[in-house]
Amino acid sequence: MEHLTKRDKQTIRFLQWVKKYPGWWYLICTPGDEHMGLDMMKMLVERLAKERFYEIIFVLLTVHRNEEFVDAVFKTMLLEMILAGWKGEVKDKEQIISEIKDLLT
Repeated sequence: MEHLTKRDKQTIRFLQWVKKYPGWWYLICTPGDEHMGLDMMKMLVERLAKERFYEIIFVLLTVHRNEEFVDAVFKTMLLEMILAGWKGEVKDKEQIISEIKDLLT
């Protein structure tokens, strides 16, 4: 029998979660669903974080990026990252400007 890697075990755990919560998985993957609102988004983020499914939080936010409440998250996080960089906490100003220009191409 083949030895399961740590990643294999995580994938199995995730697929079991999807099987247990198919409705939530549907909401995570379906942009514009009428049941997706701010409270549902918060609950899903909390549940996914509790399970340590951090990559799926990113998927959730990306799938629902056109929701006003998600757009605000991205804008706020961007400003916080730029502010941290400008303060020298993460990167220097020149690197931030360079990365912005690179992303605009």
